[in-house]
Amino acid sequence: MSSATGKRERAEAMLGELAELGLMLARDLAVQARAAEDADEKVALAAAFQKTSRAVRLTLALDFQLERQAARADREAELQSREDLAVEDRAAREAAWASERAARPAELSPSQRQKARVRGVLNRLLWAEAEGDQEEFDILVEDLNARLDEAAQAEGFADLPIEALAQRLKSDMQIEGRLVVTTARSLAAANTPAPPLSDTA
Repeated sequence: MSSATGKRERAEAMLGELAELGLMLARDLAVQARAAEDADEKVALAAAFQKTSRAVRLTLALDFQLERQAARADREAELQSREDLAVEDRAAREAAWASERAARPAELSPSQRQKARVRGVLNRLLWAEAEGDQEEFDILVEDLNARLDEAAQAEGFADLPIEALAQRLKSDMQIEGRLVVTTARSLAAANTPAPPLSDTA
């Protein structure tokens, strides 16, 4: 319970008690006014009754006002809570979208796709050429990457037939083995020692 809520509840309790006491006093004054025989005394008691009754009415009105203010404060707090939850939910969705966008691989350019296809075709031949030696395989891959970077500078590189480009690089690197290109090939990473899906004789 907050400090403001506790104070409001104590104030409401005090106003309720004051209203009850005022009502009791007003009843006593009404009885005395009816029983009084002296005119002056009756007038004085009637005036006291009027003041007491007015005080009771004001006390009840103040109590109702506090109750309405409390209800309004509760509604505003609930509305603010909903707005805060909506903001947090929106922020969480935006963060999730940003994370998803960041996790998506960047779209490859035509030149990059061409390089990746050629690596996929030649990876198995490079692995066979290295005879399973990881260090030699890495050297061959670096050589291939350098040759691809150089070839990519030429105009129309991305439009060259994969088989012709791979065959030229194979000859330049003096790699043994028969080159086989299939159209349904999955691209293999150029820097992995695991043989790709390309077939050799």
